[in-house]
Amino acid sequence: VQQLKRIVSDLLDASRIRTGKLGVHRAYGLFGDIIKDAMGTVREDAEKRQHRLRAEQPPYPLTVFADAGRLTQVFSNLLGNAVKYTPPGGEIVLHVQACDPSTIPEHDSTPREVVVTVRDNGMGIAPDLLPHVFDLFTQAAGVRMRAEGGLGVGLSVVRYLVNAHGGEITISSDGEGKGTEVIVRLPIVCRSQVAHAAPTTHGIPPARILLVDDMPDATEALSILLTLDGHEVKRAQSGPEALSLVESFTPNVALIDINMPGMDGHELARLLRQRPQCASTRLVALTGYTARTAESVADEFDCYLAKPPSLEDLAEVLQR
Repeated sequence: VQQLKRIVSDLLDASRIRTGKLGVHRAYGLFGDIIKDAMGTVREDAEKRQHRLRAEQPPYPLTVFADAGRLTQVFSNLLGNAVKYTPPGGEIVLHVQACDPSTIPEHDSTPREVVVTVRDNGMGIAPDLLPHVFDLFTQAAGVRMRAEGGLGVGLSVVRYLVNAHGGEITISSDGEGKGTEVIVRLPIVCRSQVAHAAPTTHGIPPARILLVDDMPDATEALSILLTLDGHEVKRAQSGPEALSLVESFTPNVALIDINMPGMDGHELARLLRQRPQCASTRLVALTGYTARTAESVADEFDCYLAKPPSLEDLAEVLQR
């Protein structure tokens, strides 16, 4: 479930990147707390694989103006790759390096940065793949592209989030079987030097959502993400199951895959329209984006969303 959640989350973020809708919510916070949270997300998996996992941080606090959740996502992704794609009994080190902010003169406006290195002794990366590890949706036969589940999404999202914070990321490896080193550089800022925060995305109002898709793994992962955002979600793997659910669950929105076997999404939408309890339900078709698709869903559905739908797109549907 956690792996599926990560894949769907990466796909949603990739969709936001492509549409320019992935924003960050900045606030002042301690960088050490971000690292602690990221380490916590992978510690159990590291123990199961008998890895030696450790974080090396300076004894003094480092303050950042950042989206703590997004930076936790960055380092969780990097650590997660290291944990999963290092053979059992490996060594994974996260090292944090920065000057002590308390030693910086008050009127010194020189930009300062924190440098985070994530190093493992795992599978490594073939030299010919290194230039492509950040390419969105790139698929390759190499070790590290398989580390992204064949989607080539996770590292693209990581780079985008690092860049959105004014930082940079580099990856190096001496080759397959020789480990990998990832270096992330992020600015340390003082309150007086902070510029305006980046635009934020709109949240999704709590709603009752019916998710209908014949792929149970995909619906489970998406359901988790929506539930974490405060929605009440019910899932169905077929049209008949969805019709049964609405007898006791009245959704505000129904997200329906139109290409299900048996009773397809079009037929299900027509039957839902006939149910009095669904008179106010907004029916949304989930499908690939084409002009022909737009015409074919116009009668049965209120609107359609391309797969994978971004949470911002869903927010717009709920706010109409």
